[in-house]
Amino acid sequence: MIEYIQDLLPILERRIKKYHVDFSLPLIAESWEEVLHRSFGELNINTTWTPSRSHAVGEDMRIEGIDNSRISCKSGQLMNNRTHGSCVKFNGGRSSSRVTLEDKLNHFCASHDDYYFLLAKNKKFDKTYKLIVFESPRCCVNQLTWIEHSRGKQWVGNGPFEANISKSMSSQLWTTLPLTLIEHIYEIDCRED
Repeated sequence: MIEYIQDLLPILERRIKKYHVDFSLPLIAESWEEVLHRSFGELNINTTWTPSRSHAVGEDMRIEGIDNSRISCKSGQLMNNRTHGSCVKFNGGRSSSRVTLEDKLNHFCASHDDYYFLLAKNKKFDKTYKLIVFESPRCCVNQLTWIEHSRGKQWVGNGPFEANISKSMSSQLWTTLPLTLIEHIYEIDCRED
């Protein structure tokens, strides 16, 4: 997967800039998935992505004919964290059907994808992004020490990165990953010249 990034980057940049000719809102969700899918297509690389608005856990697409190529496309928010410095925060799956914290962590650590492709932006969107690509085990939540928050509304995990599972949001996982742990980060600037 990583071997395609250098060829993919100019195509992604062109397509994302083209999106911003017509739209001021950030490129997110299924639209981001389709941009990535079509960009792979320009390199004659076929993916399994379909315009179905699937909400399957983890995998949004995979590269046809390549093992271990399941991709999870995410938006992300760039932020400064008191403990870890410059980070990206992104959401993960929901776990409301799992009762115990152990069950939730086992669910999140199960193999649902191989790579994350994050299109991260600043909280105040300025038409700039960071394309952040990393292997999924980088943010496996079993690396963290977990406690229940004193108010009982969430579980909090700390370690080489941070995560929380919010009980009020269908027990959704939120991960805060330091940029220093990520090798592949690329700037995409869509501001008008």
